[in-house]
Amino acid sequence: MIIKLHGTSGAGKSTLAREVMKQGQCWTIAAPDIEAYKVEVQDMDRPIYVLGKYTAQCGGCDTMLAEEQIDLIHKYAPLGHVFYEGLLASEYYGALGKASEMYGDGHIFAFLYTPIEVCIERIQARRLKKGNTKPLNEENTRGRVAKIKRLQWRLEHEFFRPTRVLNWEHPLPDVMELYRNYDLHR
Repeated sequence: MIIKLHGTSGAGKSTLAREVMKQGQCWTIAAPDIEAYKVEVQDMDRPIYVLGKYTAQCGGCDTMLAEEQIDLIHKYAPLGHVFYEGLLASEYYGALGKASEMYGDGHIFAFLYTPIEVCIERIQARRLKKGNTKPLNEENTRGRVAKIKRLQWRLEHEFFRPTRVLNWEHPLPDVMELYRNYDLHR
């Protein structure tokens, strides 16, 4: 099972990835830089590979080109489950979407629709923690939500791809249920 997580800035994408990493024994995979984390969960048949780098507060695949992300998906999907996220890839189908087609229903597009006011509060808190007092352009964040919702509609009505809206307050149980159900039925 491959899960690609979508959400605007401050939605909790990186936080959720870190929560997935806490579900079992976790190892960093570096080749030569961090490219993924392998998580072995006690009651699951397959490990979960969380793609990207999580050494800063915001993590994920935003520092990678789409081609690099595709290579990592193809590298780790045969070895276990995959979880990946990034703000930049949250708004479009593109090369990542095309590459995911080969996995069929084994690739889920998950959406984290955290209320925009909560996202903006989180973004402002992160900025202040870094010492950035410049006013936030909230319209950028609000505009991303509309683009993400458009992508979800296209996935469901044009591309006919599996999607799932996660509970924004407690998304981890939804993610782990997807992985466990996949393990159970394979």
